[in-house]
Amino acid sequence: MSSESTEGSNRQWIARLALFGLGAVVVTLTSASFMLRDNERAVVLRFGKPVREVNEAGWYGKWPWPVEQVERLDGRLQYGEIRLSETLTRDKRNIIVPMYYAWRVEDPLKFLRSVGTLESGNEKLDSIISSARNSVLGRTDYADLVSVEKSDETMDALEGQILAQAADDAHEYLGIGLSSVGVLQLNLPENNTESVFRRMRAERKREASKYRAEGKSEAERLRAETDKETSILIAEAKRYAEEKHGEAEAEAARIYAAAHSQDLEFYLFMRQLQSLRSVVDQNTTLLLDTSTPPFSLIKPSGEMEAQMIRTQQVPSTQKNFPTAAAIGLDPEDTPDAP
Repeated sequence: MSSESTEGSNRQWIARLALFGLGAVVVTLTSASFMLRDNERAVVLRFGKPVREVNEAGWYGKWPWPVEQVERLDGRLQYGEIRLSETLTRDKRNIIVPMYYAWRVEDPLKFLRSVGTLESGNEKLDSIISSARNSVLGRTDYADLVSVEKSDETMDALEGQILAQAADDAHEYLGIGLSSVGVLQLNLPENNTESVFRRMRAERKREASKYRAEGKSEAERLRAETDKETSILIAEAKRYAEEKHGEAEAEAARIYAAAHSQDLEFYLFMRQLQSLRSVVDQNTTLLLDTSTPPFSLIKPSGEMEAQMIRTQQVPSTQKNFPTAAAIGLDPEDTPDAP
């Protein structure tokens, strides 16, 4: 009975020793190693002094505490803004330019020695970026910052210069990688606001005048082209009309010549009728020599034939001319020749 109790007691001690050994192994492994995530940076300290840095994720060994311990740092991108303060441009104008910045820990060992914590990093970066901003703005004219035409180009160049100057100092003295800086807005003190508005109005007026001048110039050009085309079209139309008019007159002259050549006496007779109708109407009373053409047409038929025999020496039967009544005149209203 006593032997069985002794064996049970031994087994309990063995189990306890095994558990104690397993716990000691776990504690030893935990204190003699550490695991680093992707978004972390680490510095291994030996008796409080940094001896090495770890930047890659993985499982690493170290001496157990208190010989060595691990200081972990956040490796993600950090964001901050500088404090508001006035600065001077090259032409001695006060201006307020708040800025943002983004950064991360690049050299953990240097960062831990010179900065220590992320909060301290933001404070030190504030002074570095503010100094770079003041230096760059001190070489920039106030008019370039508020100019409508080149404001975007000026701001891009301004941010690039500030980033280049501040990034070198941040990396050299703090172990920080400055990724970007940017201007949040452009603020002006009260005494500068009115002058800025005047300048903006002047620039808008100058731009409007330029557009009006360009519009007038384009209108004049279009008007000149239109007048030129109109003149060309009118000249061509006139030339075409003159050609057609000349052709028509030539054709009419040809037709007249052909008609007149067929019966010259009839042509003379028709011309005398036209002349008579143009000078004599129903209410006209004239004392004329009826022996003179075309008034010889209004003589009685016998006298007219006799006159034609005397003047033309042709038989009266060759042509039968109409009497005064035939052409619409009253014989009683027609006086005889003296």
